[in-house]
Amino acid sequence: MQNEKTKTEALEDTGTIGSAEIVTIGTEMLLGDLVDTNSAWLSSRLASLGASLYRHTTVGDNRERIITALSEAASRADLVVTTGGLGPTSDDLTNECLAIAAGRKMVEYPEARRHVDEKFATFGRKPTPSNYKQALFPEGTRLIPNPLGTAMGALLELDGALVATLPGVPAEMKGMFEGTLAPLVRERSEGAIVSRTLHFTGIGESALAEKVQDFLDASDPTVAPLASQGKVRLRITTRAATLEEGEKKIAPAAEEILTRLGDYYFGADDETLEGAVGRILTERGETLSLAESCTGGLLAKRLTDGAGSSTYFKEGLVTYSNESKERLLGVPHDLLVEHGAVSEPVARAMAEGARKAAGTDYGLSVTGVAGPGGGTEQKPVGLVFVGISDEDGVVAERLDLSAWKHSREAVRERSANRAFDLLRHHMLGRDKT
Repeated sequence: MQNEKTKTEALEDTGTIGSAEIVTIGTEMLLGDLVDTNSAWLSSRLASLGASLYRHTTVGDNRERIITALSEAASRADLVVTTGGLGPTSDDLTNECLAIAAGRKMVEYPEARRHVDEKFATFGRKPTPSNYKQALFPEGTRLIPNPLGTAMGALLELDGALVATLPGVPAEMKGMFEGTLAPLVRERSEGAIVSRTLHFTGIGESALAEKVQDFLDASDPTVAPLASQGKVRLRITTRAATLEEGEKKIAPAAEEILTRLGDYYFGADDETLEGAVGRILTERGETLSLAESCTGGLLAKRLTDGAGSSTYFKEGLVTYSNESKERLLGVPHDLLVEHGAVSEPVARAMAEGARKAAGTDYGLSVTGVAGPGGGTEQKPVGLVFVGISDEDGVVAERLDLSAWKHSREAVRERSANRAFDLLRHHMLGRDKT
């Protein structure tokens, strides 16, 4: 066993990792019971380390299909990373299938068995015989440590490609990747694939594309638009010998794009629209309260997803009924009777009521018809009003989201995005329309 292990480690130290594929294993993803977030994370990390991703494959818990998926991926890529199928049950087949594909027998690794014992000891339990299945690996495997769980991973050559098996639990997978695979890929890749993502809102994808078409046609760096629910991203990508060189290549393109589209820009890379709002509030030492109707707490949820939001977000009220709008926000009864809950006057009153009730610098309100039912000829599905209140007064905007009337989620998401963007422009003193 020791000789095989040494042979495998020697192979890992030679050769370039230029291409990679990800094989996700688990029937639950094919059935839609589980969303595969691992592939997205791995794709981003591998690209940043210089490996070009060629393909994602998802395969169920079937021995023959897993063997085929591993063999085909290994025939195309320098590195194959799998997630899932490393558990103790009979349908956890990844390492066994890797052994069959590589023509190796399965053997027990004492280090892996000790790891299972130690992990169960920390849980205050004893392993069952089935748990020791996680100590079996293809002969010649280099083990990938797992600080968080019982399932260690395998690192083995298959048909000239390096295959790494990782668990499906995201926290375990990420820790194992960073601890073992990231240094290996970094050493063996040719440079780095560097990307910067610029985020825009208030402009459609086609209108944005017209303004930067010359960049979309360029080959290095490449610029690709991606649209979702009222926001557009431009991803600028290049390959360079180092991360620093890549960033220098990207910088001029990003600068020129922002010169053309700066009014619509709200952040880069991982920054969110609500995060941009929070950043402005934090920089100014100002505070915000919310009054939501059709969005049902979505704005508050998105704000509080960000760490440190308690410094600027003080209170959020979901006033779904007319009675709650009157009782909690002080919206006049006569106003609701005359104009209805979905109206500009009520949006203004909700924003003002939220600001006064919480004692904040700004109050932000949303009221509308999210659908897909409940609309009328006068107030169709997708009609939404946003209100903003501060010490200088109250403003409101009417949104027509009827194009998305068949999707309640789309109306709510777009309402939240527009509300945050209107507040952002309001705080920056820009044209609020």
